[in-house]
Amino acid sequence: MDVELFKKVLPHQCLGSVWSQRRKPGKEHVASTVSATIRQFNHVATCVITTCLGDPSMMAQDRAKVVEHWIKVAKECRSLRNFSSLHAILAALQSVAVHRLKKTWGKVSRKRALTMKQLCMKDNILSREQFIKPSRYATLMSHVPGSKLRLPKKCVPFLGEYLKDLKVMDSIMEDDQEVGDLGPDWGDQD
Repeated sequence: MDVELFKKVLPHQCLGSVWSQRRKPGKEHVASTVSATIRQFNHVATCVITTCLGDPSMMAQDRAKVVEHWIKVAKECRSLRNFSSLHAILAALQSVAVHRLKKTWGKVSRKRALTMKQLCMKDNILSREQFIKPSRYATLMSHVPGSKLRLPKKCVPFLGEYLKDLKVMDSIMEDDQEVGDLGPDWGDQD
């Protein structure tokens, strides 16, 4: 689903001046493809939180199994290069509602807790090159006879990073235009 939504994103709808207006009356349609991607991200995050917290009769051990499941799913998203769902799952697991469950996190296996820590560190330092360049391991394994591992052909970036960057660039361009409107003598004043 994430791949299909991302393929439909229209680049001009990512501009801060366009997508930030989506909540204004009569402008709900101006960034429909970006809004669909954001809705999907929020749906994944809500699903994670709901499955962790939804059943009040669950004990810490049961919740820990659910948390471990989502950590495994996040790891798989990383290997599939679905950075959107990866980020949604990590954001949900780090949300106040889930993160405050000290007994639950205490029952999460050390292996899964370490995986979570590594995923969070990698998520924070992901470079955009990783969206394009496959890992050395994946490249090597794709050439091993009999290996079922193939290089991923698709990547779903976390659109939020791009939207944030584009919004900043958009506001800088607006500031530059305002400075340019001051006229040529603006910088010569004493």
